This record gives sequence, C-alpha cells and structure tokens, in this order.
Amino acid sequence: MARLNFKEVVLVVVDVQERFLHALFEPNRLISACKLLIKGSKLLRLPIVVTEQLPDKLGQTIAELREALGEDYKPIVKAEFSAFANETFRKTFASTGRNQILLCGIEAHVCILQTTLDALALGYEVFIAEDAVTSRYEFLWRSGVQSCIEAGAIRVNAESALFELLSTAEHPQFRQVQALVKELAPLIYEKQEQFQSS
Repeated sequence: MARLNFKEVVLVVVDVQERFLHALFEPNRLISACKLLIKGSKLLRLPIVVTEQLPDKLGQTIAELREALGEDYKPIVKAEFSAFANETFRKTFASTGRNQILLCGIEAHVCILQTTLDALALGYEVFIAEDAVTSRYEFLWRSGVQSCIEAGAIRVNAESALFELLSTAEHPQFRQVQALVKELAPLIYEKQEQFQSS
C-alpha cells in the first residue's frame, strides 16, 4: 500500500463553499478537519490547491478556511465535478511535479469521487481524508468514500495523515503540528452538533 510522502503530496481542498454548508452532514467536523489539514500542510510547506464550484452562484470558500489558507487561497473556478476535468486545475496540479493527492472537501459522492477516479486514471496516488470530506446525507458521505476506496484510493484521516507526513517526533514541526491536533481534534471527533451560523 502506498504511503503519504512529504516530497510527493499535494493537499487539494474541494468546493468548501458558503452556500453548501447548511445542507451538509456534520459540517463542523468537515470544517475542523479541513482546517487541521490546511494548517498542518502550511507548517510542512506542502503545496495546497483550492477549487470552487461556480462561486458566483455558490459563494466563496468559507471564511474560516480562507483565513487558514492565507496566501494559499488562490481558488481555481470550475463548473466540472471532477477537478481533473478542469484544464486549469489539471495544469496547476501537474506543474507541482508531484504524484500524490490528499483530498478534502465536498461532496464525497460527486466531486470527490469523480476527482478521485480521474486522478487514478492519470496515474496519481489518491488519499481520501475521510473525516475531512462529507455530503448532504450520511449515506452519501459513506457511499462516496467507499466508492473511492474500492476504486483504489487510500483512506486516511486528517490526524493520521499529518503524523504520517511528519514520520518522527524529531521533525522540526512536530510540536506545532501536535498543538494543532490538540486544538482541533476535539472539534472533529467528539459528538457533532448541528451547524450554527454566527
């Protein structure tokens, strides 16, 4: 089984946009897990690519993730469900020279699944951060993740992915990543509450 490689992986954040949020299953889990991956990836200086599905209609990436992304918030606008069906995304990803994709975002059974299928067809190794993806309904989330796994993707979670990338407690960023995990893990893995807008 392939393992995440610090020198080969790109984090891809798919369509975590404002107008989707209220319809999603466990949105707080999704947000916190995506934030953990984004902040951890930034500490590790990994490439991050963000997509937005028709933002004129569906809004931008949610503010909390835009803030976490900082200068990495350079969204690729798409109409296609698969990110790899979008020429700009395909060229952007290829330009990294990397061959692993760590996916988070929505929806598991549509954009995540179709992106996975196309990535695998192009020869990339795909890792699905199960806690950092979701869909409108629990069944669709679980079905989408399972379809990705059956197609050849590897199931991970946000915390395990980051520790796999660190590989050792002697990594220079270990304590910073550990602090992020301590901050965000309770928001991901404890009982989920219904999303409340502020």
